[in-house]
Amino acid sequence: MLPVIAHAEPRLQAVMKRLEAGEPITLATLGGSITTGYAAQPPREKGWAALLAKSLGPKVKLINAGVSGTDSAAGVQRLQSQVLDKSPDLVIVEFGVNDQWLDPGVRGSSYEAILRKLLAAKKPPAVVVLGLTQQGNQARDAVEIQLKLAAHYGLTALDFGRWMQARVETGQDRWASLYDEPVHPNGMGHQRIALALAETLRAAARTPAVAAAPVPEPLHGRAHEFTRLLTGDTLKPYQVRGFERGGEVHPEWTGQQPGWVSKANDAEARFLVYGSEVAVFHAESEHYRNLEARVDDGPWVTLQGHVADRKGYLGWHYKVVGRDLEPTAHLLQVRVKRDEWAGSGRPASLLAVMSAGILPPALRASDFVRESPTNRPGLIPANDPQLRWVGRVGAGPLPSSKLMAWSGSELRARFTGRDLALEFSSTHWGTSHFTVEIDGRVNPLAVPGKDHTVWRLREPLADGEHTLRLVKRTEGSMAEASLHGLRLAEGGKLLAPPPARPLTLAFYGDSITAGACNGDVADDQYDDLYPHDGTRAYGAVAAARLGADYVGIAISGIGITATWHDLLMPDVWNRVAPRKDAAVAPADVRAPDVVLLNLGQNDHGFPASKGQPIAADFGPRYLAFVRQLRGRHPQAKIVLLMGGMSAPREQPAIPQAVERAVQTLRGEGDAKVWSYRFAAFAWAHPRIDVHAQMADELTRFLKDEVLK
Repeated sequence: MLPVIAHAEPRLQAVMKRLEAGEPITLATLGGSITTGYAAQPPREKGWAALLAKSLGPKVKLINAGVSGTDSAAGVQRLQSQVLDKSPDLVIVEFGVNDQWLDPGVRGSSYEAILRKLLAAKKPPAVVVLGLTQQGNQARDAVEIQLKLAAHYGLTALDFGRWMQARVETGQDRWASLYDEPVHPNGMGHQRIALALAETLRAAARTPAVAAAPVPEPLHGRAHEFTRLLTGDTLKPYQVRGFERGGEVHPEWTGQQPGWVSKANDAEARFLVYGSEVAVFHAESEHYRNLEARVDDGPWVTLQGHVADRKGYLGWHYKVVGRDLEPTAHLLQVRVKRDEWAGSGRPASLLAVMSAGILPPALRASDFVRESPTNRPGLIPANDPQLRWVGRVGAGPLPSSKLMAWSGSELRARFTGRDLALEFSSTHWGTSHFTVEIDGRVNPLAVPGKDHTVWRLREPLADGEHTLRLVKRTEGSMAEASLHGLRLAEGGKLLAPPPARPLTLAFYGDSITAGACNGDVADDQYDDLYPHDGTRAYGAVAAARLGADYVGIAISGIGITATWHDLLMPDVWNRVAPRKDAAVAPADVRAPDVVLLNLGQNDHGFPASKGQPIAADFGPRYLAFVRQLRGRHPQAKIVLLMGGMSAPREQPAIPQAVERAVQTLRGEGDAKVWSYRFAAFAWAHPRIDVHAQMADELTRFLKDEVLK
């Protein structure tokens, strides 16, 4: 009996019946260099894929999507264009050898994603798993995962190592005859693979048919079903120094374009990326040098470009730089590593950035589990004096609760115990997205509108003291939530809060300051507010870099003279929520040291959308609003900002009004007023890469001009 796993998979049986009837079919093969036919001469004619297609008959059209040096993580990225877009009837997937060198934390998820995407296609093909090992049927780690996945999804699979070993043990073959080196089978090896596959397909065709089963739940998660490939023109850094377009491309990857290459020791590039896993696809050989990369402020990871064993040929490697990230937008920094190859004149090159885990809302996991609200004792009320509140926070529906409307509103605390639960209520329609940071680990939390909810950590914390930051990400006009309080583990105690930061910055603005759309993958959208994150807008980022507390009073679509809704900033700037019926906020417990104003985009954009000019009295009304700010913040330094989007470039009245306001106030003896115009901007809402550049600019300006 052949050591073949041959399930009676209905799609495969249908394909084989079509072949027997003389009908044409399209066969696609997806894999690495063995699938390309490497070491067979000529490869495209004598490789196993070509030999199998020929043995199945003249009506078989072959699509060979083998690409040397790629594993299933790269295979997922090219699956659509190189396989699914060809509408194959039968797909054979081979990554057993290359996945052996793939990060163990990736190989199960990426290979499973290929299977799931094939099975979920509009016209699902028959799928066969080809489990190849190196000479002698070793190593088997990756193959065992792939065979288990084949069984899980009811797919036909060939364990070629076992098939071949059975022939060796009966004296029909020798491993040494099939390989001239340990990795790639020679011409005879390709013949044997084709023979084994043909036997497997025919055995499956003879197996009694069974009803098709629905696609089961995944074994390794779904991150690699949702990917993004940045390559060629889409691999565009938002900041670059020392790198230039170029480097060798993958000759077998259809349509592949040059990436970025450098011989400079100080070369650096930064990219906007998305997902819960970020990897760099980079070149490696005996002639390359090393790179290093990190995501956001994560650890630096070496990208091993210098691989002495790769003599005479170039390879590529999928190297994970960030994993278990929040499934949203991130910043990737890549630089040439200063090591023993510094100054060698050798190039370092990256070809692509591959992301996984750009998850739809239904698949976003949470570290919190929802519980039913109860009246049991032990709730630490939100107004407890040992809780530190930052930003403009109002009174909630209960005397002891706190309204968190404005994005950037923040609670800080220290506590003991291994458990934490948070109790919220909301009368607003929108979902409030929060960052719950515990001991530095970020845990996103979505609190629904018009509901009363309790959220408890799924997993217990370690023993000892813990720090908590609860920060509202969603802007106030989209969602409001009230925190009733928090519950700790039995015996847990609330401790004195973290110390206050030495500086406070207060920002007044529109959607730019609110961080609207700053994590959106494609076009601006407001259906899913999860990626709209006020904590990663330029003001919050600049405050964090300066070690300052952040106060954000920002509303999408708002202006001083024009608005996309029914609110103007003079109506709500001093209230606890962006509503005309909201209470006026009491005097700040801690007065801001610097007040920053960035308005004008909507004063221009809204009338321009109707073919109308900016209000003729924009300048005087702008000055009048700055005077209101000065009245509330008499001791603060005031910075009038321009930019982040296109209005100051398109409408001269905006910079004119800003500069005139500074001149007028300084002429009246107010020396604590400045203006600053951002160089960084975006035509649509800026993403976090533009916000990072704006924060760079603003941080320098504040240090050099305002805070000195």
